[in-house]
Amino acid sequence: MSLSDRRADPASRPFVTAPYKSENGRIRAVVPSYCPCADDGPPCGVGIHHYRRRKMGIPWGLVAVAKCRTHGLVFTLYPPGCVPYGREPYVELAPDGSALARDPGGSESALSPGYFAAAFDAAEGVLWPMDSAPTPPDAVRSTQRRRVSRLATLLGLAPGVSPDPSAVADVTGLPAGNLLEVASALAIVRDLTHRGRQARDVLLRLAGRVGRALMDRLAVLGHLAGRWGPPYRWRSHVASLIELGRPFWRPLPPGTAPGSGASTGGKRIHDFGHSRPP
Repeated sequence: MSLSDRRADPASRPFVTAPYKSENGRIRAVVPSYCPCADDGPPCGVGIHHYRRRKMGIPWGLVAVAKCRTHGLVFTLYPPGCVPYGREPYVELAPDGSALARDPGGSESALSPGYFAAAFDAAEGVLWPMDSAPTPPDAVRSTQRRRVSRLATLLGLAPGVSPDPSAVADVTGLPAGNLLEVASALAIVRDLTHRGRQARDVLLRLAGRVGRALMDRLAVLGHLAGRWGPPYRWRSHVASLIELGRPFWRPLPPGTAPGSGASTGGKRIHDFGHSRPP
């Protein structure tokens, strides 16, 4: 059974973030040379299987589904900043993965106001209506509370649920002690405004700490939380498929810098994505 089998646990199916570029007036994905099953055997034969329409906050509305003829793996190529099952990007980036034009004093990548609006609104004391919200239709209090809880879980702030503060600290570089302190406080507080403020503040600290590697970190945290499968990112300018969130795939030749596509023949390596542009 391939990793893309519909019967498989969604948290076991890998996905790849790839740049999207304009071709003949249409936005199309850059096809990786390797798939997540790449090894030292026969080379991968990756091509576009089809494009499917997806409601995920991208203007062109289509995501590419790729297939490797060598390994029989079918996997989705998500635009930068997007994740499986998400109707809105987590981070707002240009289709090719570059930073959007912003104020000179702003960060290079910006959290999506749509996906994280529940926590940001709650943090400011803006509580969504109890039972009626025409714009958007699902913006009601129960949805807001659920989204704040999901963000707290993603950041290791939900006691007894993966990822725990120690794992989040390993991925993000945030102090494990501080995360544990916030998690302990949230365990006894039901007030939505307080919970939203705590989750928002941790998220902003993460964004400020990791800069352009923010989306890589969020992709790894979502996998640890069981929301989606192992995340990969295609770096087209060096022909490398990076498996995010682990030590390097195998030892590199002496004198070779980590992250260099030449060191692995362009095949996959593991990395946390430290501030390298997509």
